[in-house]
Amino acid sequence: MYSIDLAHIHDVGFGGFADDVAPHLLRILRRAGIRSGRIVEVGCGSGRLARHLTDRGYQVHGSDVSPAMIRLARRHAPRARFTVASLVDVKIPRCDVVISLGEVVTYVRGGLPVLSRFFARVHCALEPGGIVVFDFMESAAGRTFPTSTRDGDGWSMSVSADYDAASRTLTRRMAMVRHVGGRTRRSRETHRVRIYTRREIRTALAGAGFREVVVARSFGRYRLLRGDVVVVAHRGSS
Repeated sequence: MYSIDLAHIHDVGFGGFADDVAPHLLRILRRAGIRSGRIVEVGCGSGRLARHLTDRGYQVHGSDVSPAMIRLARRHAPRARFTVASLVDVKIPRCDVVISLGEVVTYVRGGLPVLSRFFARVHCALEPGGIVVFDFMESAAGRTFPTSTRDGDGWSMSVSADYDAASRTLTRRMAMVRHVGGRTRRSRETHRVRIYTRREIRTALAGAGFREVVVARSFGRYRLLRGDVVVVAHRGSS
């Protein structure tokens, strides 16, 4: 998942998401009284969000399942620490905030049992007053489409998406072409995203010990993609 070419294309073609949400995430942290400290970013991608956070003085520990993404992250955010690991097995150090943005939790195989264990590990790692911020897809309506193509400097990507209601799975099929050093590289990837209801996520968070959970369709004024929602869950002060 996220080979070297898709990681590059995602960074240069779609990395604006991190730049757009960063100011709104920083406001969420300030409202929670967290103006410094350690942030653990699970599914950090190419490190763009980590760069915004380290620029504001936070200590960032990022992880991603893609080695190609981690190589990009180390260049984008040299003051952060990064490791190659999945949400399932990443070690979460003691911290003030855990973030996981970009529909990361919806990619996890194993569904709610796996996510419930992740939420429990997050709760144990958070300092009193800490928060976890993540987004997920609650509906595939408007998120399926026939093949469409997008291109940029030295690359193009064709993507289609379809939805299976029985398994509640959205499948994205991607074909990439990249021109590097006078050569043309072609690759394909298929990503499967699980749809969850708000009730399922709230129940999993409550089972992990979170008591205050806010679910919204936007980060402040930044409207998420159709079907996506953001969650801010507070550990509590004791």
